[in-house]
Amino acid sequence: MTKQSITTYLIALLLTGFGISLFGALTTPAIAQDSPVENAVTEAAESVGLEKLLELARDNNPTLKQAVALIEGEEGKAKQAGLWPNPTLNYIGEQITEDGTAGEFQGGSIRQRIVTGGKLALSRQKYEARVDVARRNLLAQEFRVRNDVETSYYESLGAQAKLKLYEDLLNIAKDHYQTTVELVNIGNLSRADLEKAGVMLQKARLDRFMAENEQKSRRLSLEAVVGVPLESATLAGSLESEVEVLPDWEPLLARTVAESPQVLAALDKLRSDEIAVRRERVEPIPDIVLEAGAGHNFIADQTVYMAGVSVEIPLFDRNQGTIRQAEADLERQKAEVQRIRLNLTRDFGAEYSMYLTSYQKVLDYRGTVLPKSRAAFELELESYKARRINWPEVLVTQEMYITNRLEFVTHLVDFHRHRVSLEGFLLQNGLQVPDSPTPPSHIDSVPKPR
Repeated sequence: MTKQSITTYLIALLLTGFGISLFGALTTPAIAQDSPVENAVTEAAESVGLEKLLELARDNNPTLKQAVALIEGEEGKAKQAGLWPNPTLNYIGEQITEDGTAGEFQGGSIRQRIVTGGKLALSRQKYEARVDVARRNLLAQEFRVRNDVETSYYESLGAQAKLKLYEDLLNIAKDHYQTTVELVNIGNLSRADLEKAGVMLQKARLDRFMAENEQKSRRLSLEAVVGVPLESATLAGSLESEVEVLPDWEPLLARTVAESPQVLAALDKLRSDEIAVRRERVEPIPDIVLEAGAGHNFIADQTVYMAGVSVEIPLFDRNQGTIRQAEADLERQKAEVQRIRLNLTRDFGAEYSMYLTSYQKVLDYRGTVLPKSRAAFELELESYKARRINWPEVLVTQEMYITNRLEFVTHLVDFHRHRVSLEGFLLQNGLQVPDSPTPPSHIDSVPKPR
């Protein structure tokens, strides 16, 4: 290096002792930090943490409101399905003349259908089971939203940390280019070396540009699932929080298959379909229609009364087709419960494998890769101070260290993504439309729900 560049570097070392940097990444304040991940988030009045984000999502995510509305809709169906039929009031006038003179009989009657076979109770029970399905679906949607908020939160933290590290790499590239210019001027390097340094600088600028775009994208994803813009608020927290091993796969898988809201909702649907079969089997039991009335017989000049009972005979239509449909729905739902459990088991296996891999990478980088690459950088920095190596060699080692930190951030984000998924029953996409409590082949052959 030239005498001027050496003087500049010594001044930079002096200023570093007072917390000032001339070269940005050259003196790297992160080197003096205990944590290998430099978090760009600072505690401030406008900062929001994970709990605040979850609270905002609970209040503003539209899918949760949709899921609540589905519960209310099923409660309405349950109430309607158990209501008695309304009575029918009739007016009866016989042999009325053209001039409006009352004929032989004038009076009225009231007719009431008596529902038999416990049909109304069974219909209400079926839809009450659907209410339970809707509640399970709300719980599943809450997990989706929570998982999505947590994942987007950690991805946003990772994007912030990466942006800062790419800025450090850009500063290194600038320093490397300037050093190369000086070495070319004194004849120690060729023009080819200068061209390569220029390429590295341009790539570093592009990487920094892409990191800035990634940060904006992650921020928008977080705001979308939260349901409100975060304005200029910064994210409070650390990527290295909650980095701990989950339970072994056997108990975690057992919990997932037994307690997943998707499985519980499928079991409630199965109960609803069982009630539906019982309900359709009692449908052929004829209802009793009672009728009573009174009027005046003008010919005999006396008050007369009437009474009637009618019953539909299930001779041809015994509801056999709808019963078969209900039984088919029940068989389909039994298979659906099994399908959901098998699908969860398959997805769990893949997710847990990726979780273990990312967890091991986090441990290796935190325990070995980062400490050793940092130590290498510090040793070469000391060697440069002792004039045993050239400055470009220090820059290469420093770039390697920061690149390792970038990879560590990626592994941390991957770890949190898989951890959140496993803890949240593998439910994802907090903007997905909530599942409907109505089965795919729902019996809807009459206006009144049954």
